[in-house]
Amino acid sequence: DIKNNPYEKADDYTKSKKSFNRERWFYEQRMYPNNHLPEDAYGKASEQKNALRELNGFRSDPSTTWNNIGPTPAAFFGYNNVSGRITSVKYDPVNPDIIYVGGAFGGIWRTTDGGASFYPITDREITLSTGSIFIDPETPGRIFYGTGEATYSGVSYYGKGILISTDYGNTWVNSTQGLPAFMHTSRILVKPGNPNMVFAALGTEGLYWSTNGGTSWSLHVTGRVDDIVFEPTGHTGYLVGSVSGYRRSTDGGVTFSPAAGPTMGIRNHIAICKSTPSVLYISVYTGSQIKVYKSTNAGYNYSQVSTGHDFYPDQAWYNFYMHVNPFDPNFAYVGVIDVWRTTNGGSSFQNITNSYLGGNVHPDQHNMDFHPQNQNELVAVNDGGIWKSTNKGTNWINLNSNLSITQFYRISADPSNLSHIIGGTQDNGTQRTTGSFNWHSILGGDGGEVCFHSQNSSVILAEKQYNQIFRSTDGGTSWIAAMDGLTGFAAWIAPIVSHPSTPGVFYTAREKVFKSTNWGENWSPISTGTSGSIREMAISRSNPSTMYVSTGLPIYKSLDGGNTFISVTTGLQNRIITSIHIHPDSSNTVLITYAGFGAGKVYKTTNGGSSWQNISGNLPDTQTNDLLIYYPGYASSIYFAATDVGVFYTNDYGTEWIELADSLPNTAALNFDYHLSSNMIRVATHGRGVWELGNPIGIINYSSEIPVNFSLNQNYPNPFNPMTFIKYDILKEGFVKLAVYDILGRELKSIISQNQKPGTYTVQFDGSNLSSGVYFYKLQANGFTETKKMMITK
Repeated sequence: DIKNNPYEKADDYTKSKKSFNRERWFYEQRMYPNNHLPEDAYGKASEQKNALRELNGFRSDPSTTWNNIGPTPAAFFGYNNVSGRITSVKYDPVNPDIIYVGGAFGGIWRTTDGGASFYPITDREITLSTGSIFIDPETPGRIFYGTGEATYSGVSYYGKGILISTDYGNTWVNSTQGLPAFMHTSRILVKPGNPNMVFAALGTEGLYWSTNGGTSWSLHVTGRVDDIVFEPTGHTGYLVGSVSGYRRSTDGGVTFSPAAGPTMGIRNHIAICKSTPSVLYISVYTGSQIKVYKSTNAGYNYSQVSTGHDFYPDQAWYNFYMHVNPFDPNFAYVGVIDVWRTTNGGSSFQNITNSYLGGNVHPDQHNMDFHPQNQNELVAVNDGGIWKSTNKGTNWINLNSNLSITQFYRISADPSNLSHIIGGTQDNGTQRTTGSFNWHSILGGDGGEVCFHSQNSSVILAEKQYNQIFRSTDGGTSWIAAMDGLTGFAAWIAPIVSHPSTPGVFYTAREKVFKSTNWGENWSPISTGTSGSIREMAISRSNPSTMYVSTGLPIYKSLDGGNTFISVTTGLQNRIITSIHIHPDSSNTVLITYAGFGAGKVYKTTNGGSSWQNISGNLPDTQTNDLLIYYPGYASSIYFAATDVGVFYTNDYGTEWIELADSLPNTAALNFDYHLSSNMIRVATHGRGVWELGNPIGIINYSSEIPVNFSLNQNYPNPFNPMTFIKYDILKEGFVKLAVYDILGRELKSIISQNQKPGTYTVQFDGSNLSSGVYFYKLQANGFTETKKMMITK
């Protein structure tokens, strides 16, 4: 248990909500055993990654980089195209064809054609967690990107500073001087008429300001500040916050003094009409309702409008805003689950999206912005992406054409079809593709685990939150519920695994392990010896009677097919286990990964859990979400780790880790899928969709036993098409080069070009891009050179 757990302090109503429990699952594991995240934990981990990159580069060949495979976009039932959660949106104040959007953990994207297409402009920055975007109206190329999503919820990734661009987002400078290490940016703006005075509402950290254009910052107003606005001259400013209260400045923001106004709630927002700045609206979320107040005398007095109206505020702590049309003070908007609009100055509000009643706009609203010249046009962003209206919100146009910002939890590929992938996402259900970048939804809600049966990949199980399992027997075309016999409380994402060799057998888990012998049609509880909801599970491929499960902290082992379990936790950490992996050729060799921060991200046992070894080496200090034992079927020393700051590789059993490959955006990597027959790795990110890497490292096996001499073996098979394996021995540590040449001696492919330790290596070579014929491969190491012939037949 977490002492003084902030999630336990929520009321029972909030605890019953899906969005709350999703955040709790995501966040608790990162802060455990503390009740908070360590200060600047994510920023420090990112810096550690960058230092590793500068020192060692990437493991993969420069020509082998991560490639995005979507969704761009995904079709989500009646909402049509969706992309993912967007938290901020801004029109360019001069050229409205330029729009900037910020993904929750997908960074800033820009369109220059009015939303027909978007492209990312911050993939390489230190964080892709977006709180607020502001564009200087007097210098449109000057953009402020406040990092750290400000939904005040668990899944809101913390930020690292405020990024500033002076060239329309092409390059960025990270401003951190004076700012808190732990950031969630609710609103950022430049004072009208003074480009050097910049304000940032940072939620519980208070209001910060800069008087030198963002170079340095200082705390200006203490206590939680949710929102801030200025009237167009910059003379008068207003702010709201649950701790700061309602305040007004009459000296251009130099001081903000408490003023008479509405009583603040849990979350509060304020909007001012640009054309009629005497009109302001304040919306207050009290925990049980939303109240809207209006001032018509520049914020000196407020009265509640549309009293008795219910905005359905179930999750206003998570999605909530207040905006007013800059051209017409009678048109104001409250965003909660739906968008509510008044056309009469607040006397009444109408639901203009009706997301759960046949509307085509995704629910859970996060922000809105208005066309700078056309009073009828606006854009709204939510958990599904971005929509535009050309008639003040009466009708909506979907703009989610090519944004790839989906937040995945899990993915799995069809063992018999590389192109067939299914993944569980946050907010946008379970998505499927058979090769297109345009994925489509097969289940609603929040997705989770996906499992193709090892003996018949036409039978697939997928789940919604809390282990609501659905089954397909036709390869994913149709789905029916498959929960007959399941009882007990389940984890937010519960495990589903296939028996490695017996047709029809699946396993899943709640407070017990459940087994199905008829392809998931019904289930029976089989286990004893565990305590709590099971979060992770693995079954041995070489000895299927051996299974391991974890309920978070302890790990349990079964030697009788899951009927009885014993704890094998001795020597492990007091943190939450995020994945379990059994070596395919040894049921006693198991690797686990850990959540949270502090020493020890990956542990390994070679004796079935009697003892454990920390093999985290120099991995960045951040949550490790998943692990891949590379190339099952070999006594591999090569592991990949998916972490909150990227994907890392080791070929020496975890002594040293380096970043695997270039081009993966700086977002969290949550889950691996490895397609054995094609040697393709996929990684599910929590904010930038799914990425893949073919033939990622060449090396598939390494033995640290020191050989008698340097040697180069004949490749096998030979002839081959298109894959072959090359084995060689390294006697002394040093620089090693292994390359392929044509009959004229021209180098065609560098397979290995790096320092290597003594040992025996096996690498895989892919000749897909070569024509039939004779080729040569040459090994050079510490003065040793040997060349051999190989043949491709196609």
